[in-house]
Amino acid sequence: MRVLYGRWLIEGNPQVILLDINPSRHMLGQWKGDLFQAAQISIPDSDAECADTILFGGLTAAFLGEFVYQIKAAKQVVAHFHEWMTGSALPLMKARNIQIATVFTTHATLLGRFLCAGQTDFYNNLPYFDVDKEAGQRGIYHRHCLERAAAHSAQVFSTVSEITADESEHLLKIKAEIVLPNGLLVEDNMHEFQILHVEAKQKINQFVLGHFSGHYDFDIDKTVYFFTAGRYEFLNKGVDVFLESLARLNYKLKQARSDVTVVAFLIFPTTHSNYNTATLHGQGVGNQLRDAVEGLKSKISERMMHKVLAGEMPNTTSLLDAAELVQLKRSIFAAQRTDLPPVVTHNLTDPADPITSALRRLNLVNDRTDRVKVIFHPQFLNKANPLFPMEYEEFVRGCHLGVFPSYYEPWGYTPAECTIMGIPSITTNLSGFGRFIEALRPQLNPHFEKKGVQTGVYVADRRFKSLDESIEQLACMMQDFTKLDRRERITQRNVLKDSVAQYLDWKELAKYYTKARVMALERTYGK
Repeated sequence: MRVLYGRWLIEGNPQVILLDINPSRHMLGQWKGDLFQAAQISIPDSDAECADTILFGGLTAAFLGEFVYQIKAAKQVVAHFHEWMTGSALPLMKARNIQIATVFTTHATLLGRFLCAGQTDFYNNLPYFDVDKEAGQRGIYHRHCLERAAAHSAQVFSTVSEITADESEHLLKIKAEIVLPNGLLVEDNMHEFQILHVEAKQKINQFVLGHFSGHYDFDIDKTVYFFTAGRYEFLNKGVDVFLESLARLNYKLKQARSDVTVVAFLIFPTTHSNYNTATLHGQGVGNQLRDAVEGLKSKISERMMHKVLAGEMPNTTSLLDAAELVQLKRSIFAAQRTDLPPVVTHNLTDPADPITSALRRLNLVNDRTDRVKVIFHPQFLNKANPLFPMEYEEFVRGCHLGVFPSYYEPWGYTPAECTIMGIPSITTNLSGFGRFIEALRPQLNPHFEKKGVQTGVYVADRRFKSLDESIEQLACMMQDFTKLDRRERITQRNVLKDSVAQYLDWKELAKYYTKARVMALERTYGK
């Protein structure tokens, strides 16, 4: 067994033990046999990823067994396992009667993800699924059995949300004893987070001005930035609903003759070849214009000062000479374009990509008359990106609203991350986070009512409304947000940061983990 010990290079520098599975590959057959004896689970040789989980489980069981033996009951030990990929150790440890307290937490069931992606009307049919048959049809029966065995072998079974607890009760045939919500590290930066928002928004402004150069017919000061992001699961993440709602929002804003423009970003990694040439050209033109204007600023400022000191009103002729006017005109002509600004920043390898196909069907093409503009960036953001040099966290800070209308979302880190950064978001009552917020409404609403603003976390109904009704509700929520003035948005962000973020802090949520582990310890060692 090859074991590495050290410190994790994150805040707090916790101790970490790494088990290298490669030197133990010769044990795979034996551990597969042990697992079959312990839980009657047969792992096919064709599943290499599952084989790795068996190796890790076998190593973990052996390591913990030796660890407990070495300390010779000097201390009580609890092991907390997350997700099915670590769970194969649990039935092995139970069969070997290793005296150690165990907790197993599922963050999403395997079968649940597959069923939701397959358009099965998941929540209405949840009590009626033949789970073994469904798992077998999808080729994940052995993985499903591993997950179920892990849940049943631990002293304490838990999930990350109430909605996942309901799912687990039907699919894993076990009721979660405790819910362990996912926390985040909440920074105490109340006095600077609004400044960080403005700085990040300026960077997004620069990208948007370049992207729409030649078609810049909207007021950047009356533009709001919406975004959605995550794993590219078109249906599970509600991307289909978001795009349909954007089309309706576009229509509503046109009908209302609104002077507000919405730029909606979709950040989902998918296969692509390289950057779209139209996107690169737009950014190049934008940078050229910016450089030209920056070069003239100091000269104009000095000439204006001279004119004012002389008691004269400056005009264009006195501020710009003929050569400088020619330079500006050349830059303006270079920015003109006859084609529409691209809706995707890269060249996608899939011609039938779900997002771009939906955008074409909905006629969201970044036309001059559109009040909703769309930018699909098929790559995670980072500062090394030559097109959009921003870290994801910085990008989120610069946006005005995160929209996550998920159909399957056991927790929902993306709206939670928005909340702790003071950014309003829309989630759904089919996400763990949405249900968590709904339960907190009695404590949260007074904070927003006191300040006279709308709630900072909107929860759309995807459980009890039809699909069409949910799309319309989401479109109306986004339209209501566009009606907020700058002062109302600032107040909303302040209340989010000051009053809501605290409920997501690990300092608040760690108590549930402590409770689960104490439950397991008492069942193993007695009270």
